[in-house]
Amino acid sequence: KVQDPDLKRDVVSLGEIRDLKVEGGAASFVLVLPTPAHPSRDRLRADVEAAVRATPGVASVAATVRAEVRGTATSGPSATPSVKNLIAVGSGKGGVGKSTVAANLAAGLARLGAKTGLLDADIYGPSIPLMFGCDPAEKPTVAERGGRRLMNPVEAHGVKLISMGFLVDPDKPVVWRGPMLHGALRQFFGEVAWDDLDYLIIDLPPGTGDVALTMAQTVTLTGAVVVSTPQNVALIDAKKALAMFQQTNIPILGLVENMTGPVFGAGGVRAWAAAQGHRFLGELPLSPGVRESGDRGAPAALSADPAVSGPYLRLAEQVAIAAAARNLDAPQRRPISLDAPAPGSMEV
Repeated sequence: KVQDPDLKRDVVSLGEIRDLKVEGGAASFVLVLPTPAHPSRDRLRADVEAAVRATPGVASVAATVRAEVRGTATSGPSATPSVKNLIAVGSGKGGVGKSTVAANLAAGLARLGAKTGLLDADIYGPSIPLMFGCDPAEKPTVAERGGRRLMNPVEAHGVKLISMGFLVDPDKPVVWRGPMLHGALRQFFGEVAWDDLDYLIIDLPPGTGDVALTMAQTVTLTGAVVVSTPQNVALIDAKKALAMFQQTNIPILGLVENMTGPVFGAGGVRAWAAAQGHRFLGELPLSPGVRESGDRGAPAALSADPAVSGPYLRLAEQVAIAAAARNLDAPQRRPISLDAPAPGSMEV
């Protein structure tokens, strides 16, 4: 009789009730949530406990809550077998705050208890090291694992990071052709020791170029998050990004309205999401606190001020439950394989 309000099913059919025991009048069980970032975790626990307590003969209820993140199923080999969910964050154009959203989404998921990584796929304009306050001189180490040489990601604020910003001089541009970019991305996915992650957030470059196609050919994504500011001129390009994901068979987890406020307006993305039948993941205000936190290398999602961190934590919850819903009934999707060796191999 108790429904998970976010997954729209009862907790028994979802498999969220485990280890049920009744001894005399004492009932105990484990409530297993599909993500530690469940938006309704407190309400769900209270509802389940109340339902059990109302059962005739039950005098006491002892509930334990834990999370068990389900991964996106694939029917073929995966470039990132230890990562349960790969979530791309994209936009149709630059300047809409996509990297800030990606960084704070990763930080928010980590703050809520998920094992999280962040892959900076913006090869030409890597900004993630700065946003996480990493030392420009810090480089990923290399270790032998299972007979393979793998890069160990840099860790900051509880998030595992990999970025071209760790591998090149920060003052020098990356002047590469498409094949070299393709090779770098292949290595970021398959030759980094991500270990066991619940979520790997992928910060895509703006636009609809080579990176998204390479990603679609290399890994199986749980889905994509599309970021736009509210005004129509930004939505025009965001619609192209959404169409790109659809053309490459990447599910849309939802849309985010960034920089909501008097400068760019409000409600444009929400209205567009409703019209297209896509999940609306939330509004993120245009706030000086967000800019300041990014500049000093402390993601806003980690702020002690709820006015600053709150919108990003709610975004993390909505993305996590959207991924859980996508994995619940999603058919297995075979990743597109690339048989040719990747040119442009990097040396660390």
